[in-house]
Amino acid sequence: MADQSDTPATPKASGADGPSGAGSAGSAGSGGGGGGKSNRGRNRNRNRNRNRNRPAGAAAGGGGGGGGASGGGGSGGARTGSAGAGAKANQQKKGQGGGGQRSSVSAQSGGGGGGGNRSRAKPRSGQGQPRAAVALEPPPPLEPVEVIPSLGAPQIFPAEVAANRRRAIVLCAWTAVIPALLFGALFWAAVSPVVGVVAFVAAGAAVMYGVWRLAPSMALRRIGAVPVDEHDDPRLSNVTEGLCATFGLSMPSLHVVDDDVPNACALGRDARRSDLVVTTGLLRRVDPIELEGVIAHELAHVKRGDNGVSCVGITLGTLFGGETMLRRCVGECREYRADVVGASAVRYPRGLLGALRTMMEAPAPKEGSFFASPSRFGPTRWVWIDPSVGHRDDPLVPGDLDATSVRAAALSEW
Repeated sequence: MADQSDTPATPKASGADGPSGAGSAGSAGSGGGGGGKSNRGRNRNRNRNRNRNRPAGAAAGGGGGGGGASGGGGSGGARTGSAGAGAKANQQKKGQGGGGQRSSVSAQSGGGGGGGNRSRAKPRSGQGQPRAAVALEPPPPLEPVEVIPSLGAPQIFPAEVAANRRRAIVLCAWTAVIPALLFGALFWAAVSPVVGVVAFVAAGAAVMYGVWRLAPSMALRRIGAVPVDEHDDPRLSNVTEGLCATFGLSMPSLHVVDDDVPNACALGRDARRSDLVVTTGLLRRVDPIELEGVIAHELAHVKRGDNGVSCVGITLGTLFGGETMLRRCVGECREYRADVVGASAVRYPRGLLGALRTMMEAPAPKEGSFFASPSRFGPTRWVWIDPSVGHRDDPLVPGDLDATSVRAAALSEW
């Protein structure tokens, strides 16, 4: 041991590898016996295996450690280099920056170069700066689909209601023209032209308001309808109340006409003050599904504002012109329009179709019936759901959609 410590170590270059250092250490200790040679051989093989498994930077560190005074210096440098690599791996697993610790370990073992290279490793992609958030522009709001009002539309449009309200006002004005002219001419001749103009305006406004207020009661008296309540006919009341909730309407006043002809109509001033008229023949001949279709048809008239036009039209038809005047007042195709809205509301067109077929198959009106008198039925004909009573054999006018047979054919296609 004293000889090995006194033997000077051979200086090596800084780039020498681990096996060279191990060889110089082995040549310096050649005085040992057979046991020493075998130990040196095992140490050389061990150093060679360590040099193969460690990276190049660690090998350089091991070479630096091999410059020690004895043969054990090379192996000590290798161990130190491998220890530095292990420390690096452990620190990387723990997610800590260990560059300074690796540098200090390498400096102590003579392999500072390798430790410095490892400390400058690139950061992982997940440890970089956070990406900036991108603000997405909200999509534009969807525009409502435009539905063109037509006879086949399943819903009622505000334009329809406004048009019927204007029609009723115009009809009331036409009703007030003749009385207003008479009063205006009277005061023009008797007093003065200015008073005559004032009398014309005042008389016209008074007659318009009177017709608007009194037309529903006049129409009911013209038809001969009798008011009933829920105790008189619970089925009619229950069906009407349920459909009013569907249409968003208030409950109308119920009236019954004692006649064997199945028919129905809607009267009244507007949607808030309406009257529903049915015949006893309708209540006896139709089943609940068909009755529901008929009531839905009449409530569609109320929803559209047709009932106010009907009352004023009956008043004008009674005073001037009868059936022809009434048709001009109420307009064409309104019965077909009510069929579409009513069948869409109950979602079962077959019910209304069955009711129309029952009306067409019913016997002709008997003598003394309201529908058998042209003078009584004529001024009210075009407000009933079946205006073809007594006119089944009349030729069909092209484009007329109010005839009962035409509407039944249209409903059968649904």
